[in-house]
Amino acid sequence: MDLQKTITGGTAAIAVGTASMVGGGAVVDKVNDGPAKRQTAVVQETKAELKDYIDSRIKELLPATTGKVVPAEKTPQADYREQIPK
Repeated sequence: MDLQKTITGGTAAIAVGTASMVGGGAVVDKVNDGPAKRQTAVVQETKAELKDYIDSRIKELLPATTGKVVPAEKTPQADYREQIPK
């Protein structure tokens, strides 16, 4: 029985040690702001993938020309230098 208790205790110690290392990794990850960094990386990668598509859609939606531009014609004013005050 003594051997069984030793093996069981050793296995439990290994399991606890492994759990503390995994948990410690999670703590270090949180301290270093790992989740936010991963989320930022995913957003940046998504933007890079969609950039060409969005640019092409904007170009398709905008008209190639603005149409016929008709300037408003104003009646010509007499030159004030030519007018003689009365």
